[in-house]
Amino acid sequence: MATTFLTAEWRKLIMAQYAVAPATLAPWLPRGVELDLFQNRCYVSLVGFLFDRVRVLGLPIPFHTRFEEVNLRFYVARTEPDGTRRRGVVFIREFVPKTAITVIANSLYEEPYATLSMRQSIASTPSALAVSY
Repeated sequence: MATTFLTAEWRKLIMAQYAVAPATLAPWLPRGVELDLFQNRCYVSLVGFLFDRVRVLGLPIPFHTRFEEVNLRFYVARTEPDGTRRRGVVFIREFVPKTAITVIANSLYEEPYATLSMRQSIASTPSALAVSY
């Protein structure tokens, strides 16, 4: 029976998409995948959100159950031998305010995490929404 390592809810998410020249992403493109274009354009996304109700192997880790994350990502795809197209995400950088998360993600999973002090703000009125991370 497979055990789920990490569970969490993504809350208060904001995403900004930017079209970029495909050559811009060449240094980060892993072998065996290609850029996943949308309407013949290549995009990167800047995503900010609140990780909430975080559990590792089903258990809450004190002081690490709720925190902000901001990441910069782009989209890739590969075609399997049977013709199935599989899509994925490549993270250029991921920022979190917790050093332990950065250490574990970098050392065990080779994820490009960095630790930064963070805060988030969301304010809404009937006619406007302001979100910042």
